[in-house]
Amino acid sequence: MFKKKKWTPFFFVAPAVIILLLLVIFPLVYSLGVSFTNWNIVRGGKWKFVGLGNYAYIFLKDPYFRTSLRVTLLYVMSVVALETILGLIVAMLLNRPMRRIGLLRTALVLPTTMTPVVVGIIWRLLYNPELGTLNYFLELFGFQPLNWLGDPSTALPSVIVADVWEWTPFMALILLAGLQSLPHDPFEAALVDGASSFQIFRYVTFPLLLPTLIVAVLLRTMDAFKTFDLIFVLTKGGPGMSTEVLSYYTYRYGFKFFHIGRASAYSYVLLVIVIAITQLLLRFIREGEER
Repeated sequence: MFKKKKWTPFFFVAPAVIILLLLVIFPLVYSLGVSFTNWNIVRGGKWKFVGLGNYAYIFLKDPYFRTSLRVTLLYVMSVVALETILGLIVAMLLNRPMRRIGLLRTALVLPTTMTPVVVGIIWRLLYNPELGTLNYFLELFGFQPLNWLGDPSTALPSVIVADVWEWTPFMALILLAGLQSLPHDPFEAALVDGASSFQIFRYVTFPLLLPTLIVAVLLRTMDAFKTFDLIFVLTKGGPGMSTEVLSYYTYRYGFKFFHIGRASAYSYVLLVIVIAITQLLLRFIREGEER
């Protein structure tokens, strides 16, 4: 009877563990092995082990990797910074007592509930150079219409705007939850001492909210690095390579050039970059908690 009770928890956990192994661990290990081969679907034949050859090609011979990495870092830093700032502003506004606040919060969530493909289609229609709403208003106020997604100078900013529109509510909701969980005593003490609104935010609200803020930035950063749907619908990485982030560049190598081995290597390079940035943010969180 004792042995049955001992193994009962494992019996209930086993299905979840098996599914996790099949859907996450096995593909992860399998793709890592493929990244050390020269597997190309078109050529067929047997795979050839090339060791670190794919990784050497990426860092030493690929002329487009650095361009794609630069675009990726610029994109991620821009969207995360803008979404954090705007999300904090929106959260501060929604944290104040006002009528019909529930309706506003519901409306705020709508962009985040849409799939990135739908968001991309909506903004593709808005950016249409001939029939788009944005160019209509530009012409209405006497400005020249722009080819938002067809000009290298405006393509990446246009994608960034669409991403900010979609994910700012996500940041705002996390920060709003953080604001509502803060203790009241420090704020009451600051008011008694005659602190201004800015001083309360600078010396009370922001330090207390910082752990939540860093967690929100961490989650959004990891998600921004794997952005694919929005790029695919809006620009397909163009014009040129002006919007070709690493996730889309990896897709092109794997499903257009059919070089699965090298595409797997690109995906692991992206994974290492994300892990490195995540560790830096986690280290920042731990140092903040120790102070």
